[in-house]
Amino acid sequence: MALLKVIEYGHPTLRQTAEPCVHGEISDQFIEDMLETMRKKDGVGLAAPQVNVSKRLIVCTDGEKDYVLFNPKIIAASESIKVDYEGCLSFPGLHAKVPRAEKVIVQAISREWRPVEITARGLFAVVLQHEIDHLNGVFYIDRADLSSLSWTDAEIVAPHLRDQITNIEEIQQVFIQTYHRTTQNCQFEKA
Repeated sequence: MALLKVIEYGHPTLRQTAEPCVHGEISDQFIEDMLETMRKKDGVGLAAPQVNVSKRLIVCTDGEKDYVLFNPKIIAASESIKVDYEGCLSFPGLHAKVPRAEKVIVQAISREWRPVEITARGLFAVVLQHEIDHLNGVFYIDRADLSSLSWTDAEIVAPHLRDQITNIEEIQQVFIQTYHRTTQNCQFEKA
């Protein structure tokens, strides 16, 4: 298995609407690599666009079982909302409070290419909403209360700047600068 590179905020693939998956086009090795990457990065979910593959595929865990879901869609969401902190592997070191439905029902195709319907509550419901958002080019910070931004990684932004970075444009600049330290010739979209 191989650890995949998780792309970060500012990379254009992350804002694209991912293409539907077709049976047989995604290899078992790629799925295993996504699962391994999610686990090694201490994530609870990972969407294919986060590893620069614009396909409607997510991997996630409910804490007991791992899920591989092709073409997932939320078909129902509770009216009851919970607001809690979220983070994202594509936004390392950044957390913010995000309102999410407490319960969702998701339809998808399983790894065995069978239709499945999942009813999720609590953290697993949040994970599914977060990862499905990625498939639609939506970030958790698009839904977040920006006054709740919290930087937890000093490698991303110096401690004395953390409280000064409070809006989407400033966040984008931090990630553009970080991304350009590790990647050449990348074009970024405006959020």
